[in-house]
Amino acid sequence: MTFKDLADPSAKTCFMLTNEAVARAVLESDVKVTAFYPGSPTSEILDALYLLSAEYPDLKMEVSSNEKVALETVAGASMAGARSFTSMKSVGLNVASDTFYSLGYVGVNAGCVLLFADDPHAHSSQSEQDGRYFAPTGHVPMLEPSTPQEAYEMTKYAFELSEKYRILTMIRTTTRVNHQSTAVKIGKVERTPFEKKNWKDVKAQYFTLGATARKLKGEALDKLVKIEQDFEKSPFNNITEGFGKIGVITNGVNYLHTLEAAKLLDVKPHVLKLGTLYPLPREIISKFIENLDAVVVIEELLPYLEDQITAIAKTANPKIEISGKHSGDLPTVGEYNTDIVTDVLSKIYKREAPVNFTKLLDKANELKSILPTRLPTFCPGCPHRGTMWSVQQAIKGMNYVINNDIGCYSMLLMEPYSLTDSVLAMGASQGLSSGMQHVLNDR
Repeated sequence: MTFKDLADPSAKTCFMLTNEAVARAVLESDVKVTAFYPGSPTSEILDALYLLSAEYPDLKMEVSSNEKVALETVAGASMAGARSFTSMKSVGLNVASDTFYSLGYVGVNAGCVLLFADDPHAHSSQSEQDGRYFAPTGHVPMLEPSTPQEAYEMTKYAFELSEKYRILTMIRTTTRVNHQSTAVKIGKVERTPFEKKNWKDVKAQYFTLGATARKLKGEALDKLVKIEQDFEKSPFNNITEGFGKIGVITNGVNYLHTLEAAKLLDVKPHVLKLGTLYPLPREIISKFIENLDAVVVIEELLPYLEDQITAIAKTANPKIEISGKHSGDLPTVGEYNTDIVTDVLSKIYKREAPVNFTKLLDKANELKSILPTRLPTFCPGCPHRGTMWSVQQAIKGMNYVINNDIGCYSMLLMEPYSLTDSVLAMGASQGLSSGMQHVLNDR
C-alpha cells in the first residue's frame, strides 16, 4: 500500500502487508512510544511506524541498540502511563529475554504489546526456534493471527487486554504471515495529544526481589486464569463445522493451508483455528474433540499445541486418535505448505490428491539443476566489500580463523570470498575468538 493510505486517518479498505496492518493498528490504538531493533520478517513494521511518526508527532519512535533495550524502552513508557509497542524477530526475543521474564512478573501500566516473528525454514535467521514457549514460561498471554486482517484486529485487542490485566501481551507471527498481503478493513485514526505525566500520579512498584517476586508470580498466574476465561469467548478461536468424525486443530498460516488442502481433496473435516495460544482455551478444545474419532494437529516447528491437546484428550476423549508430529505424520523441520497438509489429510481420508506435488517438485528441481547457480552476495556498492578486501591484504601469508557475525557481512562465507569459519549468533565473533586463542597454536 502507499504511505498516503497508511497515514490517512479515515476508515477504508486497503490492500496491505500484514506488517503494515500491524503498524496501522498501532497508530489507531493511540500508542505513544515505539522502539525496535530491526530484524526480518518484522522489519516493515519499523519502516511503517518510522514514516508515521513523522506524520503524527505524538507518536515517538526509536531504533534501539538491541532488542533488550527496545523492550526496556517500551516497558518504561508503559510504566510511566503511555501505551507502547515493540516488535522483533524470534532470535531477537532471546536477546530481550532477561527483561522479558522480569516484566512478566511485574506487569505494566498502560497497554504494552510485544510482537515477535518466528521463522520456519530459517529464511533469514540462524535457527528455526519456536518462540511460543516464551509465553507459558514468562507468564504472558499470547495471540497468533492467520491473516493481515486478523493481525490488525489482534493488535488492537492486545492493547485492551494488556491494560485490562496490566500485563505484557505478546503477538506471535511467522514469516508467511508477516509477508502476506490482502485487502484489510481499517478504522479511523483518533489520537490524543502527547502529554508528559508526573511520576507521582502513575507510580507503582516495579521490582522483583525475593518475597516480592514470589508474590508477583502468584498474581501473574491469577491473571492468566481470568485471561483464559476471556479467551474461551474470543472470536479469534473459531470452528468451521464439517462432516464425519475427523477434525483438524491448527493455527496461523497453517489454517489457510488446511482450508486449501481440504478443498483440493474435496473433504470437509471439522476445523478448529486457534488464535489465542496462551493460555489455551481448554474448554473449547475439549468440546471440539469430545465426539471425534481422530484429530490432526497441524502446526509448524515443535509440538506446542499437540502436547497440550494430547493432555486435554486424556479427560475429554481418551480414545481419540491424534495425528501430528509424535505420530510421524508431520515434520518438525521446515515450514509447511499446502502440499504437506494435503499429503497428511489424503492419508487420513484414504483419498488420492488430484495433484501429484512430489512429481511437480521433482520436475522443478530437474529444471533448476540446469540453471547457473546464483549465490547470495553483497548489494552493489556495499562497503563491506572494501572492508574485507582490506582485511584480505592484511592477513596474506598468515594462518587465521575468521569468526564472522550475523549481518550482511555473513555473505563472506560465499564464493568468491570464502572467508568465514563460523557464523554462530549476533555478537558471537568476539567471544568465539577469545575462546579459540586459548586453544589454537597455529592461528
